[in-house]
Amino acid sequence: MSKKIISLLIVCCISISLIACGPSDEKIQEAQSKYTQLVEIHNQAVEAHKEISDSSLDESLVKLREQIDEVEGYHLQKMSDEERDTLIQIMDVLITSYNEQLATINDIKDKEDAAVLIPISMTIANDTGLSFHMLKLYEKDDIGVHKNILEEMESLAPGQTVIGLVIQRDVDNTPWILELTDSDGTTYEIELPVAEYGEEGVKASLKYSTETKELSLDI
Repeated sequence: MSKKIISLLIVCCISISLIACGPSDEKIQEAQSKYTQLVEIHNQAVEAHKEISDSSLDESLVKLREQIDEVEGYHLQKMSDEERDTLIQIMDVLITSYNEQLATINDIKDKEDAAVLIPISMTIANDTGLSFHMLKLYEKDDIGVHKNILEEMESLAPGQTVIGLVIQRDVDNTPWILELTDSDGTTYEIELPVAEYGEEGVKASLKYSTETKELSLDI
């Protein structure tokens, strides 16, 4: 059902005809104009809906389309002006509903656009007296298997720098974890506040406190 809602052609008739002779011409023209507005807002919603991946609005949009089908089944020439007024009111309600759907679609698109991951490059210098044989970078709470970035190196020795690291910032600014294991087998974890990092990249240095036995990352 997703993305299969069809745009309507703007036509000059509802069922047989919206054009008639007699004293009710003005009311029929009003209904015709309202129907044209309805078709236009329907088509706007359909086109906007194609631009999002979220399918939560599919059912409601299909129901609105079915209500338009009902409107198209009316014979204006056989209706009284009071009945035509009622039909115009129905179309007004549908137009309002489409405007609400369109606003929701635009909100969803804004969120989907914002959710695009932003890559941030990192360069980390080892300004400690420690050597590290394992370095991992991963999003916080990611329970998957994390690659050792240093597996092709003997170690990250004091004074050495590792370049080409990349983290990704999402719309929620989910922190990343820098995990290092030194030559003695001690593992350290440093939480990276990605919200503070710019797209131009980050140059940082590892620091180690002999008093607290803690590893930190200075930007």
